[in-house]
Amino acid sequence: MSTPIPTSILKHARDAAGISQTQLASRLKVTPSVVSRLESSDQADAQMAARYLAAVDTDLAKEVVQFYRQKWRHIERPSFLHPERHVLWLAEEALQSLERFEGSEQFDAILQEPLNRLRNRILTETEFIRHMEHGIGFIGDIGVGKTTALSFVTNLLTSDKESKQSVFPTGSGRTTVCEVAIKIAPTFGIAVDSLAEEEIRALTVDLVQGIKSGKGGLPSELERVIRNMSDLRRIIPRAKLPGERPKPSDALKDLIDKTEDMDQVVAEVISRMRLDARTQEQMILSESAENSMQWLASNIAKINYGQHPNFSVPQRITVLLPLNVLRDTPFRLSVIDTKGVEGTTQRPDLKAQFDDPRTVTVLCSKFSDAPGTTPLSIVREIIDSGSDAIDAERMCLLVLPREDEATKIIDDSGTNPTTAEEGYAVRENQVEQQFMNEGLPSIPVNFFNVGSDNPEEIWAWLISRIHRVRANKVVRIERLVSAAADLISNSDIAKTRQARRTIAETMEQAARRFSEPPGVIRPAHQNLVEQAKKGHQSSIAASVNRRGKWENFQVAHILGVGVRNDANLRTRETVIRLDEQLQGLKEKYAHLLDVKEFVQSVQDDLTEWRQEFLARSALIGRVSYSPYLDNATEMWNDCAHRYGAGSGYRVDVADIFQTHFEEDDEAQAAKEKVEAALANAWIDLVIERLRAAVAHTEEKAT
Repeated sequence: MSTPIPTSILKHARDAAGISQTQLASRLKVTPSVVSRLESSDQADAQMAARYLAAVDTDLAKEVVQFYRQKWRHIERPSFLHPERHVLWLAEEALQSLERFEGSEQFDAILQEPLNRLRNRILTETEFIRHMEHGIGFIGDIGVGKTTALSFVTNLLTSDKESKQSVFPTGSGRTTVCEVAIKIAPTFGIAVDSLAEEEIRALTVDLVQGIKSGKGGLPSELERVIRNMSDLRRIIPRAKLPGERPKPSDALKDLIDKTEDMDQVVAEVISRMRLDARTQEQMILSESAENSMQWLASNIAKINYGQHPNFSVPQRITVLLPLNVLRDTPFRLSVIDTKGVEGTTQRPDLKAQFDDPRTVTVLCSKFSDAPGTTPLSIVREIIDSGSDAIDAERMCLLVLPREDEATKIIDDSGTNPTTAEEGYAVRENQVEQQFMNEGLPSIPVNFFNVGSDNPEEIWAWLISRIHRVRANKVVRIERLVSAAADLISNSDIAKTRQARRTIAETMEQAARRFSEPPGVIRPAHQNLVEQAKKGHQSSIAASVNRRGKWENFQVAHILGVGVRNDANLRTRETVIRLDEQLQGLKEKYAHLLDVKEFVQSVQDDLTEWRQEFLARSALIGRVSYSPYLDNATEMWNDCAHRYGAGSGYRVDVADIFQTHFEEDDEAQAAKEKVEAALANAWIDLVIERLRAAVAHTEEKAT
């Protein structure tokens, strides 16, 4: 053994053996201070580490020695404590075997492409599980209780003599002003991404005009921030007599009522906010400081409410904390508390969570209506868009009962459960039935009552969801390792050549037949029309004022989702037929293991190419429609004039959108750009890659 060993691994072996430093020092015939100094350093040289582990003399210590004797050439050596180190070593051995085979006399050029593909696939899959960074993203409606649940599950709590409280501001809804991320760092801290001054001014205009006209305005959490930053709050005095209803005073409304010049009022509010002094981006707690959780809670609340004099309007708050603060986990986790859903679920920040291959998305719902409209909408969106989030087991549902809700539910016999667990079982069956009724796949479900359930069990469940995501990768690695062994030991060169010719000819014919995607099935703007009908009125109005650029109703993003959904519908059958042809070829040549694995890898690639094509489709939609939205003055004016003119606003805005996208010449031109770009993307990302993957010439085989 010539590799230095981290002393944390040596200590791990000693602790597991139940041996003290003094006892180990006696075995090593050194003083305890020598062992103490060794363990306080970062690494031990190979010779000293070998002596140390020999003195520990357990199976685990011998396993450590064996691990550090291994020669890792293709994959970076993981930690001995890595949960998948054994499969990583299998992959490393397979890569070394492929390398030796490639340089041997038995190797034939016909095997170069399948060998390269195998090697690249092994490296790609091992790279995923080699890294320990993962995310858990919480998504739910405003007021559903996800922030409180997140705090208890992660153990980010402050405590007093009576109870434990979340370090994050919580309430009955509309408390959190922006997305909050929890990330691992050396020490405690808070980082803030603030809105640009231009956007703060636009928010102030919305607020002032809303108060002036008596309609519109801002969501209450944003209004609270601006009022606090400008010191223009509403104040409710204490009642002087029993039963008296105090009359609030409103400093901002008083300012507005003094003049007809709203620009002057906006300028005054912005001036009072002192944005020039609110430029701080982060704050770090000294390592020697105490009461770190209270420090976090106090400063997060001040920033969230606009009460911290050094921070502007937050767009994202990132809480930094040491890994040991979270409940026990082998992973380096980021936990995201997304901003509460109101209306449409088609938001870029939400999509970023369930599209991230390393993140488990936790859809939160109330117990009373589980699974809830928002989780159902997101699952449906995932299916419509062709995302692999559910197939890859990256999504789950966390139902949040309150008080004794679980024992008040009625089961099929018309009686109440006697325990909360029985109530959970009844609701879980109803949740699964609801998914079935909606024609949607079910997802894993769990229940968490903050007041009575054990948060450690929910934490363990969430960590198990990450293990499931990784387990799927492990299965693929093991299959690839087996395929590498088959390639080396069971290749029939002559038959492989003939099989490759047939595969190339068959799939070239398929590529020509399917080189153009079918025509539009569901126009992209239809998605916008539907989202407008179920969006929140204030979010739609704010988006109209910004020509579609409001975070809770981003029109270009919604159109991009529409393009992706249509692309999914248009290409789904084609990809199925291509996969069926590949499956037939795989079965035909099942006796040629190298060919079988080659075709399997093309099938795997086809799935990934389609995911990339669908992601590109959404981008094409956003990029192609954005210039149109910027210049669609008539459409935005029609929507703006409709606001405040009675009920039916959302339906009327949806009709305006429908008319413009179907009749406006510029909208039609944008649609044509989308079609041209989609056709090119289909060729580049799927058809040409398929051709290149199966291509075979006699020159390759010589």
